[in-house]
Amino acid sequence: MRKLLFALTLSALLAAPAATAQPLGIGTSPQGTVTYAFGAALAKALQDAASMQSRVQPSSGTGVMVPLVNSGEIDVGFCNSLELYEAFHGIGTFDKRPNPKLRTIAILFPLRVGLFVRNDSPIKSIKDLKGKTIAYGYTSQEIIKTTVDAMLANAGLTIADLKPVLVPNLIRGVDEFTAGRVDVTTFAIGGAKVSEADAAVGGLRYLDLDPSPDAVAAMKKVFRTSYMAKVSPAPSLAGVRETINTMHYDYTVFANADVPAERIKTITKVIAEQKDAMALSVAQFRALRVERMFTNYDVPFHDGAIAYYREKGISETK
Repeated sequence: MRKLLFALTLSALLAAPAATAQPLGIGTSPQGTVTYAFGAALAKALQDAASMQSRVQPSSGTGVMVPLVNSGEIDVGFCNSLELYEAFHGIGTFDKRPNPKLRTIAILFPLRVGLFVRNDSPIKSIKDLKGKTIAYGYTSQEIIKTTVDAMLANAGLTIADLKPVLVPNLIRGVDEFTAGRVDVTTFAIGGAKVSEADAAVGGLRYLDLDPSPDAVAAMKKVFRTSYMAKVSPAPSLAGVRETINTMHYDYTVFANADVPAERIKTITKVIAEQKDAMALSVAQFRALRVERMFTNYDVPFHDGAIAYYREKGISETK
């Protein structure tokens, strides 16, 4: 019996380092998307600042990746605040498909999105899109369809006013645009895929949204966590040729509830304290505000993240 107990204890001790060394799985959308860039930046920061090994695991879109985090096949992932809320509660784009094992790690920064056309297009406003072809559907990124619907609603339009060309994800939507099969598509402002398309078509242009209260209310009715803000031209922002009003919404990083608390605390610490280093490769991290990381969007926070915020005196906000 003593030999057996010794063998079991030794086995447990030997297994513990292996479990600790298991690489963290970071779920993202395909290469070229903003979530892939976020994942790559976090992976590098975790290695450099915490010697934590990780691997970026791209999938066809957040609609596929989020349930993989819920099931524990992937440890952490990125999506917007509305998508996280709907996924956890099983409503909207995740209707009757709740993901109760999701836990928020942090609110990161606003994501700026818009609809863009070729620069030489006669289309000057969202209202001018009536009757035009548009990438739509986004079967593996259903939340993108909601962002498109919200921006159309800002101009009093619905998808019924346009001619949709069905695509599975954002990358395919831009590919259809580059190939000339749609007049307009969407992508996050500052995305690498936008720069690629800008070079391929000889220039593209984001459309200005209507900042009036009624138009913003119509947008928020479709996408309740969205808000309107201005974006000005910058070398890294292909397609922003003048200061425009466009749709913003917060992006989040989340985890499976069963990821060890100490591991999530480390991840939270790295995000908060290495944001400037991550901003060197992903400009959006410059907009991260540590005091906003503990913002409650009605999805529980992971115990490890809460431990970090309490240690640093960061209060939860609603």
